[in-house]
Amino acid sequence: MRRGRFLVLMVILGIATFLWAVNLEAQPDDISLDDNEVFTGRSRPAVEFPHMQHIDAEIECSDCHHRFKGGENVVDEGELEEDAEGIKCSSCHKSEAGFRFKPDLDPTKRTLQQAYHRMCMSCHRQVKKENKTAGAVTCGGCHPKKKAAQS
Repeated sequence: MRRGRFLVLMVILGIATFLWAVNLEAQPDDISLDDNEVFTGRSRPAVEFPHMQHIDAEIECSDCHHRFKGGENVVDEGELEEDAEGIKCSSCHKSEAGFRFKPDLDPTKRTLQQAYHRMCMSCHRQVKKENKTAGAVTCGGCHPKKKAAQS
């Protein structure tokens, strides 16, 4: 009798662990970077970030998601669930409009817009230097002009 209960408990724990692990891996394919409080009056649409494409390219979560303490990235991948508190760039980076790309700007003082551009463009440029297929580094590459309404 005790052995039967133990086996049932182990099966339940195994299933719960599996479901928890699957939930950690469940990530959206694309993420719209559309913080409407910051990016107002746009002439181009929000960036559609191909999240799954970056995962498939085996880019580490901590290459983009970060929280620095003492110069070290201490982000825990276990806390990177969709809509989790503090996961969005805007939770640390100031939500101010006005883009001026300054590569050497102190990371802790970057606005949200500067943080997005610095993170994406610096990585894409590095990948391109390695003669690999890289993402866009121009405005129109990430922010395609809105198509005219068809009549």
